[in-house]
Amino acid sequence: SETPVEYLRFVAEAKGLKGEAVKKQIQEVIEQTGLEPVKNRRISALSKGYKQRVGIAQALLGNPKVIILDEPTVGRDLGKDHTVIFSSHILSEVQTICDQILIIAGGNLIAFDKPENLEKQLLSREIVLVPEGSAEEAAETVKGLEHVTEVQVEYPDGEHPRIHVRTDLDDLYEMSGAIFHAFAVNDQTLLEMTLKKANLEDVFLELTEKEEADDDSRI
Repeated sequence: SETPVEYLRFVAEAKGLKGEAVKKQIQEVIEQTGLEPVKNRRISALSKGYKQRVGIAQALLGNPKVIILDEPTVGRDLGKDHTVIFSSHILSEVQTICDQILIIAGGNLIAFDKPENLEKQLLSREIVLVPEGSAEEAAETVKGLEHVTEVQVEYPDGEHPRIHVRTDLDDLYEMSGAIFHAFAVNDQTLLEMTLKKANLEDVFLELTEKEEADDDSRI
């Protein structure tokens, strides 16, 4: 069975590298992927994580302009020197790592933008209120405010009613300030206010659900 160094030498030569360039690039990709401790061990005896590093290391040989990574556990800082296409269902990591995000549903590209811009697309920027007294009166107070796009009253068993307020304002604090002011003017009391900001999970669910609904409407 080959070692990482032997395998990388084979790949480097197959990619057309010659002479000192072979040795130099092999050492560079070994350092980039953290293979130094295992570079002379048999690949078949390595852990899954190290085997994946060997795969990434061979992809880096020849300094490719674009690298495609499918659910990688390493190699995520390669974007400094390469264009990296990173495929993953772990959206919290995608949100942290990626500069641009593509969302594909049903074979269709439904979103392509920066993470922060995708979040701003949503109407799911939401404020949840727990009023004292009549939930209906509190809901009417909120409905009269600018930039409120939707108001729903929820009656959880054994709990105070909750009012879900959606807004088209990017700044939730501006909306919450207007709500506080309106309640104070009407002499109504708020027991609780929670600001729910969209994350990439929300974006993905809303966009893919919309895509499914659109597909159903075409049938």
